[in-house]
Amino acid sequence: MAAATPERRSIWRVGSESTWTTVVPVVFIIASLLSLVILPIVFSAHTARMRSEITRVAEPARRAANEIQMDLSAEVDRLMAFQVTGQKQYRDEYLRRIEDQRRDYDQLRNLGPQLGVAVGRQLNALIKEGSDWHEGVQKGEFITRVLPAEVFMARLFEQHPQYESALRASSALQAAIQESIDERLSKIRDTEKLNVSLTLILALLALTSALLVAGLGRQMRLLAAEAMRRRQEAEREASDAEIAREAAEREELRAAFLASAGQELTASLDFRQTVTTLARVVVPNLAEMCAIDLLEADGSLRRVATARRDATHVSEPTADTVTPVEEIPDVLVNVMRERQARVIGPSPALVRYLGAGDEPLSTMAVPLVSRGQTLGVITAAAPAGKVFTREDALLAAELARRGSLAIDNARLYEESQQALRAREEVLAIVSHDLRNPLNSITLAVSLLQRSKEDREQIDAIEVSAQRMKRLIDDLLDVTRLEGGKRLPIEPAPVDVEALLRETHELFKAQAATSSISLQYRVADSVPPVYADHHRVLQVLSNLVGNALKFTPPGGVVSYTAEPRRGEVLFCISDTGPGIPREHLTEIFNPYWQAKRTERLGAGLGLPIAKGIVESHGGKIWVESRESGGTQFYFTLPVNVTSAAGSPARR
Repeated sequence: MAAATPERRSIWRVGSESTWTTVVPVVFIIASLLSLVILPIVFSAHTARMRSEITRVAEPARRAANEIQMDLSAEVDRLMAFQVTGQKQYRDEYLRRIEDQRRDYDQLRNLGPQLGVAVGRQLNALIKEGSDWHEGVQKGEFITRVLPAEVFMARLFEQHPQYESALRASSALQAAIQESIDERLSKIRDTEKLNVSLTLILALLALTSALLVAGLGRQMRLLAAEAMRRRQEAEREASDAEIAREAAEREELRAAFLASAGQELTASLDFRQTVTTLARVVVPNLAEMCAIDLLEADGSLRRVATARRDATHVSEPTADTVTPVEEIPDVLVNVMRERQARVIGPSPALVRYLGAGDEPLSTMAVPLVSRGQTLGVITAAAPAGKVFTREDALLAAELARRGSLAIDNARLYEESQQALRAREEVLAIVSHDLRNPLNSITLAVSLLQRSKEDREQIDAIEVSAQRMKRLIDDLLDVTRLEGGKRLPIEPAPVDVEALLRETHELFKAQAATSSISLQYRVADSVPPVYADHHRVLQVLSNLVGNALKFTPPGGVVSYTAEPRRGEVLFCISDTGPGIPREHLTEIFNPYWQAKRTERLGAGLGLPIAKGIVESHGGKIWVESRESGGTQFYFTLPVNVTSAAGSPARR
């Protein structure tokens, strides 16, 4: 027994060592395998919970904050629209946006505490700044009644710092919510990294243990590989699901943006408001700055709206001043011809075309096409550091399609309204302007029947008949112009000085009667023009006659002629009250007259003058400032034979 005990102890010791060398690796292997199975589940549940917080709390809060900022950004537009137009729909829309903000504030109060102290602090700041701004609107009576323009602008200027504070508070709230989202995403990434690290450590332990137990090693490696494969598949599936979710969210936001833009663009049939709305939608949603240029009938472009965003706010798009585009970049011509939106990339030339500096900003051009016709082009530049992508071009093209339809509808509506007004004006002219000379003729005839000295009455009849003839001729000329035809002319060499002198003889008596100084001047070396003498005299008579009508006693009306690159430039200027800027684009329309002036004629002189000048191949335009006088310019071609042959007259 005594000899057996050490042997058994030795066997037990060897067996114990074998057990430990087998059990310990097996335990490590089992623990590693269990960890490889359990840890992904635990970490996945943890990350799923944090993603759920982002989806359930953070994303709705961010959307609510974004809606508040959009509503705040649109409030001033509604207030200005109500003050300018007096239409209650803008005030109602402003009140509706206030109500929407209250609902968004309630939602943020419920969600804000779950996003952290910073979000709650920024929410309270936004509520305070927004309340101060809205209280200022109430005190300023912006929505209770239509204020005089000066009063409204003064009060709006006083309240504007509060409005900017509200916008800054809204941006700060969005930034705080985004920081909360980024913090959770960072925790998710850290958790995933920890999961990967622990998995690698446990796999190494399992492989080390497998070297001690050759029989179990292969099985452990197979189990570890299978677990790794499943984990990678789970990560790929999670990544694919995240990508699909982000794509769905982008598509949802895209559809909501296009739907909202479509509603804004179709809210009004006013042409200027439509192009202004389109520019306001493009900036800041798609670009840093943009310009909208429309095609004219002669193939030129005219700029109808621009918008630009600076560091703090978006400038109000302007469509009051419609200016022609002098030089059109070739890339815009190609875009309009191909009718395809194009991302052009960094282009200082296009940035200068937009009216900015030489920054190499990413640019994009989108054609405006409706009913198979190219209406114009939108040129946009991205913010510094951002590059336009194909998705941006597709979204801009879809927005341009809606904008083109709205612009086309507004233009058709404007043309139909002009046609209706023209018809009414023609009826008014026929019933009013022709009745007066007919009454004069009737009265003169009745007097002739009782008078022995007939000369004066016969002259009156002749003058009245000539007035009727001129009015009928003017109506026929305007009818030709509205039908797209040029006025008939019989060009021949015409001496410019004799033409201006004849005009002076026609109007000097009228100028003297009105106490107006009538002057003319012909520059040296002015060659004869190749034109219809009667028609050009008609142009000068219309322009000089208008200048005399609107120049007060003691004023000056002057007209000059000077050579300019193969043509003669005529200028008729006066010292009258000037033409308001908003009327400069209307004065050449048939029958148009400013509402604030008394009716001084049929409104046909300027459109006929424009038609005569253009029939000669020349151009006519006007420059004016309120209380600063008006200058009408037009050009006529020179007599080629005279210009190339004998020396010019002095």
